[in-house]
Amino acid sequence: MKDKKIFQNLEVIIFSYIILAFLGSLDHAYAFFHDQDARNSGFEKSEQIIQSLFDRVNNASTNYQNDIATLDLSLSNNNNETIVKKNQEYIDNLKEIISSAKKTIVQQEYKSLLNNYIVSIESEMESYDHYNKHLITGNITENKISMDLLSKAFNYETKAINEYKQLELQ
Repeated sequence: MKDKKIFQNLEVIIFSYIILAFLGSLDHAYAFFHDQDARNSGFEKSEQIIQSLFDRVNNASTNYQNDIATLDLSLSNNNNETIVKKNQEYIDNLKEIISSAKKTIVQQEYKSLLNNYIVSIESEMESYDHYNKHLITGNITENKISMDLLSKAFNYETKAINEYKQLELQ
Protein backbone atom coordinates (compact mmCIF):
# COMPACT_ATOMS: atom_id res chain seq x y z
CA MET A 1 0.00 0.00 0.00
CA LYS A 2 2.82 2.36 0.93
CA ASP A 3 4.63 1.57 -2.36
CA LYS A 4 1.47 2.36 -4.32
CA LYS A 5 1.16 5.75 -2.57
CA ILE A 6 4.81 6.54 -3.26
CA PHE A 7 4.31 5.54 -6.92
CA GLN A 8 1.26 7.80 -7.16
CA ASN A 9 3.17 10.72 -5.64
CA LEU A 10 6.03 10.06 -8.03
CA GLU A 11 3.57 10.16 -10.94
CA VAL A 12 2.22 13.51 -9.71
CA ILE A 13 5.72 14.94 -9.49
CA ILE A 14 6.73 13.62 -12.93
CA PHE A 15 3.52 14.93 -14.52
CA SER A 16 4.12 18.30 -12.83
CA TYR A 17 7.60 18.48 -14.34
CA ILE A 18 6.26 17.63 -17.78
CA ILE A 19 3.58 20.30 -17.44
CA LEU A 20 6.13 22.86 -16.29
CA ALA A 21 8.31 22.06 -19.31
CA PHE A 22 5.31 22.47 -21.60
CA LEU A 23 4.37 25.75 -19.93
CA GLY A 24 7.98 26.87 -20.29
CA SER A 25 7.59 26.48 -24.04
CA LEU A 26 4.71 28.93 -23.78
CA ASP A 27 7.17 31.45 -22.34
CA HIS A 28 9.36 31.04 -25.43
CA ALA A 29 6.36 31.54 -27.68
CA TYR A 30 5.43 34.62 -25.65
CA ALA A 31 8.83 36.17 -26.33
CA PHE A 32 8.64 35.22 -29.99
CA PHE A 33 5.21 36.75 -30.56
CA HIS A 34 6.22 40.00 -28.88
CA ASP A 35 9.50 40.46 -30.75
CA GLN A 36 7.86 40.67 -34.17
CA ASP A 37 6.96 43.90 -36.02
CA ALA A 38 3.78 44.07 -38.07
CA ARG A 39 3.95 45.28 -41.68
CA ASN A 40 0.52 46.75 -42.26
CA SER A 41 -2.59 47.62 -40.29
CA GLY A 42 -4.54 44.46 -41.25
CA PHE A 43 -1.66 42.22 -40.29
CA GLU A 44 -1.00 44.41 -37.27
CA LYS A 45 -4.58 44.05 -36.01
CA SER A 46 -4.52 40.28 -36.53
CA GLU A 47 -1.15 40.07 -34.86
CA GLN A 48 -2.47 42.08 -31.91
CA ILE A 49 -5.38 39.66 -31.56
CA ILE A 50 -2.98 36.71 -31.54
CA GLN A 51 -0.69 38.48 -29.04
CA SER A 52 -3.65 39.28 -26.79
CA LEU A 53 -4.74 35.65 -26.89
CA PHE A 54 -1.24 34.53 -26.11
CA ASP A 55 -0.92 37.07 -23.27
CA ARG A 56 -4.07 35.75 -21.65
CA VAL A 57 -2.92 32.13 -21.93
CA ASN A 58 0.55 33.05 -20.69
CA ASN A 59 -0.90 34.84 -17.66
CA ALA A 60 -3.16 31.88 -16.86
CA SER A 61 -0.19 29.51 -17.26
CA THR A 62 2.07 31.64 -15.08
CA ASN A 63 -0.58 31.82 -12.35
CA TYR A 64 -1.05 28.06 -12.55
CA GLN A 65 2.71 27.45 -12.37
CA ASN A 66 2.97 29.70 -9.32
CA ASP A 67 0.07 27.92 -7.63
CA ILE A 68 1.59 24.48 -8.28
CA ALA A 69 5.05 25.63 -7.18
CA THR A 70 3.70 26.79 -3.81
CA LEU A 71 1.82 23.55 -3.09
CA ASP A 72 3.23 21.27 -0.45
CA LEU A 73 3.51 18.02 -2.39
CA SER A 74 4.57 15.99 0.63
CA LEU A 75 2.99 12.62 1.23
CA SER A 76 -0.29 14.03 2.60
CA ASN A 77 -3.62 12.46 1.71
CA ASN A 78 -4.95 15.67 0.15
CA ASN A 79 -2.37 15.92 -2.65
CA ASN A 80 -4.54 14.54 -5.43
CA GLU A 81 -7.58 16.52 -4.31
CA THR A 82 -5.57 19.74 -4.18
CA ILE A 83 -3.94 19.14 -7.55
CA VAL A 84 -7.28 18.26 -9.14
CA LYS A 85 -8.73 21.51 -7.78
CA LYS A 86 -5.83 23.59 -9.14
CA ASN A 87 -6.00 21.80 -12.50
CA GLN A 88 -9.72 22.48 -12.73
CA GLU A 89 -9.21 26.17 -11.97
CA TYR A 90 -6.66 26.29 -14.79
CA ILE A 91 -9.01 24.45 -17.17
CA ASP A 92 -11.79 26.92 -16.31
CA ASN A 93 -9.49 29.87 -17.02
CA LEU A 94 -8.51 28.39 -20.37
CA LYS A 95 -12.17 27.73 -21.24
CA GLU A 96 -12.95 31.42 -20.79
CA ILE A 97 -10.01 32.41 -22.98
CA ILE A 98 -10.95 29.91 -25.71
CA SER A 99 -14.55 31.07 -25.66
CA SER A 100 -13.52 34.62 -26.53
CA ALA A 101 -10.81 33.46 -28.95
CA LYS A 102 -13.37 31.54 -31.00
CA LYS A 103 -15.34 34.76 -31.45
CA THR A 104 -12.39 36.74 -32.81
CA ILE A 105 -11.96 37.63 -36.45
CA VAL A 106 -8.52 37.72 -38.02
CA GLN A 107 -7.28 38.11 -41.56
CA GLN A 108 -7.37 35.00 -43.70
CA GLU A 109 -3.60 34.60 -43.38
CA TYR A 110 -3.92 34.32 -39.59
CA LYS A 111 -6.92 31.95 -39.44
CA SER A 112 -4.91 28.73 -39.55
CA LEU A 113 -2.51 30.05 -36.91
CA LEU A 114 -5.42 31.02 -34.65
CA ASN A 115 -7.17 27.68 -35.19
CA ASN A 116 -4.00 25.71 -34.47
CA TYR A 117 -3.38 27.70 -31.30
CA ILE A 118 -6.98 27.11 -30.18
CA VAL A 119 -6.62 23.36 -30.83
CA SER A 120 -3.40 23.43 -28.80
CA ILE A 121 -5.14 25.03 -25.82
CA GLU A 122 -8.17 22.74 -26.12
CA SER A 123 -5.87 19.71 -26.18
CA GLU A 124 -4.06 20.98 -23.11
CA MET A 125 -7.41 21.40 -21.32
CA GLU A 126 -8.43 17.86 -22.28
CA SER A 127 -5.05 16.62 -21.05
CA TYR A 128 -5.65 18.16 -17.63
CA ASP A 129 -9.16 16.74 -17.54
CA HIS A 130 -7.88 13.21 -18.18
CA TYR A 131 -5.05 13.71 -15.70
CA ASN A 132 -7.60 14.73 -13.08
CA LYS A 133 -9.52 11.54 -13.82
CA HIS A 134 -6.28 9.60 -13.38
CA LEU A 135 -5.62 11.28 -10.03
CA ILE A 136 -9.15 10.56 -8.82
CA THR A 137 -9.47 6.98 -10.06
CA GLY A 138 -5.87 5.81 -10.39
CA ASN A 139 -6.70 4.64 -13.93
CA ILE A 140 -3.37 4.48 -15.78
CA THR A 141 -5.15 4.66 -19.15
CA GLU A 142 -6.36 8.16 -18.22
CA ASN A 143 -2.75 9.15 -17.55
CA LYS A 144 -1.66 7.85 -20.97
CA ILE A 145 -4.49 9.73 -22.68
CA SER A 146 -3.43 12.84 -20.77
CA MET A 147 0.16 12.52 -21.98
CA ASP A 148 -0.96 11.93 -25.58
CA LEU A 149 -3.16 15.03 -25.47
CA LEU A 150 -0.33 17.09 -24.00
CA SER A 151 1.86 15.97 -26.89
CA LYS A 152 -0.89 16.93 -29.33
CA ALA A 153 -1.12 20.36 -27.66
CA PHE A 154 2.60 20.88 -28.06
CA ASN A 155 2.47 19.85 -31.73
CA TYR A 156 -0.35 22.28 -32.53
CA GLU A 157 1.38 25.06 -30.65
CA THR A 158 4.53 24.40 -32.69
CA LYS A 159 2.46 24.56 -35.89
CA ALA A 160 1.02 27.91 -34.81
CA ILE A 161 4.46 29.32 -34.07
CA ASN A 162 5.83 28.08 -37.40
CA GLU A 163 2.88 29.66 -39.23
CA TYR A 164 3.55 32.90 -37.43
CA LYS A 165 7.18 32.79 -38.50
CA GLN A 166 6.10 32.24 -42.11
CA LEU A 167 3.78 35.22 -41.97
CA GLU A 168 6.63 37.38 -40.75
CA LEU A 169 8.76 36.33 -43.73
CA GLN A 170 6.16 37.50 -46.25
